[in-house]
Amino acid sequence: MPECYIDSTLVKSLLDAEVNHKHSCTEVSREMEKGHYKDAFAVGIIDNDKRKLSYIENDFIKIGQTDNLTFLKHKDKQHYVIKVGKEHKAMETFIKANVEAIGMKMEDFNLPSDLDDLIEQTKDSITTQKDPRILKLCKTMRQSPEVAILQEVLAYLAKNKYNSDVEVIKRMIG
Repeated sequence: MPECYIDSTLVKSLLDAEVNHKHSCTEVSREMEKGHYKDAFAVGIIDNDKRKLSYIENDFIKIGQTDNLTFLKHKDKQHYVIKVGKEHKAMETFIKANVEAIGMKMEDFNLPSDLDDLIEQTKDSITTQKDPRILKLCKTMRQSPEVAILQEVLAYLAKNKYNSDVEVIKRMIG
């Protein structure tokens, strides 16, 4: 359950699968805590922003971290949360960092390098999910070591839903 359109577009690209998009981190948290996924396997992908959600803050433990990703698991359930970006930063900072990690710039995709301009371009669902520049960006980002970790963890969780092993995930994160 990614929380925003750029997250959904990236995860779709990484898994080559549909995702259950939510419009905010609050919706992701609510769906996991009280909604359809209350007693089911779930992975939420949210910005590591200023908003602190009690369900996630109180009921999850950190299992690993990279420069721009924080991996959490619920204490008792098969619920996982991946916080994207450095603390108080948006997904777009993760994107920029990983584009730079492979020696490229946002301009190589005809996208703005200014963070506010980039955020503005990635907010619209139609633009983000169908824009060939963003689709190419997401596909190219697979070359980044950090995005490769994200892809590996998501693929593992998708394959091993109720049988996932936190120790295996920790080894993937490094």
